[in-house]
Amino acid sequence: MKQRKRGPMQDELTEAMHGEFTVDAETERRHKVETARAVVASGHLTPAKAAEVYGVTVEEITALRPESNE
Repeated sequence: MKQRKRGPMQDELTEAMHGEFTVDAETERRHKVETARAVVASGHLTPAKAAEVYGVTVEEITALRPESNE
């Protein structure tokens, strides 16, 4: 069976694909805070180090989470 030659994707296709996966700044911040909280909860980093690594504040990491209706 003849195999199809695979090469790099065209730039315009990859740029369009990346555009589909962008999030607004508020959502990005929430993701960073939740990731930092998870890393701290797992014992891998201290709140201070996680704040530095993820670019959020210690207060955001340690604050009580509001109840979600989702």
